[in-house]
Amino acid sequence: MPDSATEGAPNHILLVDDNLDNLQVLFQALENEGYELLLAQSGEEALRIAREVQPPLVLLDINMPGMDGYETCRQLKADPVTDKANIIFLSAHGSLDDKLTGFEAGAVDFVQKPFQFEEVIARVRIQLAAYYRERSLEKNAASSGEGAFTNLDENRLKEVLAGGEGDSVEFKSTLRHNLHTGKTDKKIENASLKTIAAFLNTSGGFLFVGVDDEGNALGLEPDGFPNQDRFLLHFSNLVHSHLGGEFAPFIRGAIVIVERKEVLAVECLPSPEPVYFRRDQDEVFFVRSGPSTKTLLPSEVVAWVTRK
Repeated sequence: MPDSATEGAPNHILLVDDNLDNLQVLFQALENEGYELLLAQSGEEALRIAREVQPPLVLLDINMPGMDGYETCRQLKADPVTDKANIIFLSAHGSLDDKLTGFEAGAVDFVQKPFQFEEVIARVRIQLAAYYRERSLEKNAASSGEGAFTNLDENRLKEVLAGGEGDSVEFKSTLRHNLHTGKTDKKIENASLKTIAAFLNTSGGFLFVGVDDEGNALGLEPDGFPNQDRFLLHFSNLVHSHLGGEFAPFIRGAIVIVERKEVLAVECLPSPEPVYFRRDQDEVFFVRSGPSTKTLLPSEVVAWVTRK
């Protein structure tokens, strides 16, 4: 349900499945929760309804004849009228490949068939809350005089890099590739995410990926993505999965050219709400302390948030 910050916002949920029995099960699970439920039995019908109603949440079956769930999701996310909807995929399989493909298409969660009412309700509540929270943060960012990203033209970019690492600037050689082992390593991903969380919780800052400790451009080739779009999609998925999509309005990532090499430049604005890094059942609060990222203890987090 919408909170007071978003009172009056539409509370529709679009249920999409070519199997009428599945739609009836979902309807039964959600009908007593106070949501306005809309039904579609094809991807094409889902796109039409979504454009008309702009629901905050879509529960979308993957395996449908004609336009499948993946393509439906991609089109929803490619359309500025519907791109803000949170999408939960419905699948009878739920393999790792299914989930990776779904997240790359733009989904935020999965529900596996056969449905468990309690799970469906819980995931719907979580994603609706995330949707309304993100809209609220976007509104705050737009109305704040401080919520403006820097114009990173060539001269400004050179100036930031030449200044080296500090309390508001950090360099990372790669996003996911461990240069020592030659393998993809989530610890490398975590290092960038922790820096972003720390910038959000402090005074903002710049993270550059594809740059060594001395500020020299290395490029993005070691991470092994086939193109810029896949690189940026992976980065976006990391942020949404481990920091929270509601903080996206305070993060801007773009690929820029430095010394004839592609580099990811990420600018973070200060977040009005605390940001936690979550992965592998851990939840950690980071801040910047000089040129480094510091972990706060629970007691310190309370003091920090109160003081901020």
